[in-house]
Amino acid sequence: MKKNNKTPGAIGRFMHNKWVRFLSPLVILCFVAFLLRDKMPFLAQGYDNVVHANPLLLIVAFLSIFISIVAMAEVMRLLLKAGGSHIPLRHTLHLTLVSNSWSSTFPGGAAISTVYQFHTMRKWQVSVLISSWFIIVSGALSTMWLIALGLIAIFFLNASFSLTPLVCSALFMSALALVVYAATNHPQHTKKIAVKVLRFWNRLRRRPVLDGVEKLEEHVDQLGNVRLSFWKFSWISLLSLTNWVLDILALWLCVGAVTDVLPGVIHIENNTTILGVTLAFVTSKIAGTAQVTPAGLGPVEASMTSALVATGMTVADAFGAVFAYRILSFVIITAIGWLLYAYSAIRGSGVQVGALASEKN
Repeated sequence: MKKNNKTPGAIGRFMHNKWVRFLSPLVILCFVAFLLRDKMPFLAQGYDNVVHANPLLLIVAFLSIFISIVAMAEVMRLLLKAGGSHIPLRHTLHLTLVSNSWSSTFPGGAAISTVYQFHTMRKWQVSVLISSWFIIVSGALSTMWLIALGLIAIFFLNASFSLTPLVCSALFMSALALVVYAATNHPQHTKKIAVKVLRFWNRLRRRPVLDGVEKLEEHVDQLGNVRLSFWKFSWISLLSLTNWVLDILALWLCVGAVTDVLPGVIHIENNTTILGVTLAFVTSKIAGTAQVTPAGLGPVEASMTSALVATGMTVADAFGAVFAYRILSFVIITAIGWLLYAYSAIRGSGVQVGALASEKN
């Protein structure tokens, strides 16, 4: 009886091991691909399409992806500058690449990436409030533009898709961005509202009414240091949009590299359109939000390939284009980020794994 009680415990510990949870989806995907290798000839044909793809277009696609990351880094630099922290672009670019590697390497890596960004900004002497403010504003803008691009593609393609969740998400993110912008530019009003909410919350918890009020006022007062005009906010928003547009441009170039024909506005036989590429990109991002595998490996490729096929491409060409895009945007960019992280670890600069582990615990 004692032996039987130990066995489930051992199995449970094995199944909850972080490396088992990390590697098991990849092992399953590889096993399934091996079993179906003779039933899916498009895999071999798609790989052959990548080997014979236009190298110039692939190089331009990689440059587009890298510049999109530079745009993200510039968004960080400008938002932190608005909060009174003058951080050079090379530092924000370094952080953007490394945090992207954290996010894309591990299942649920987005949370780890956010913690890494927060720790690094605190090391740059950025206040807690401004660090949190940046994460909220940049995330809201990025999500808002991604959903907007998806809605545009769905509307013009007349695609069959549930619009209600996307519209609600777009409205929520737009409202969140506007609320944060208004709160930033009116810190005194923000403080009054925040204090009222905290006092009400203290009453619900049966705590002293003024518990935490002084600390809250101290944090909100830091918003007075933020200088973010409407035109600067608009420029930051445009940069956030540029990040997605350049990423979609890279996928468009990968399609052209594989098919030898860059998709246009009008549909041609065995190819997609610019809107089709946009829809494929957005649906793959939505499919990858759960991120049960590194960078959504598996669901992302499946959704992106199926969307390209649904908008006119052959299965082999779609698979080849997606394969090329993911090598550039996932494998190479992630490798660059880890090399930068290793470099900073060797130099003793940057936030190390121990800090992330202590924060998580």
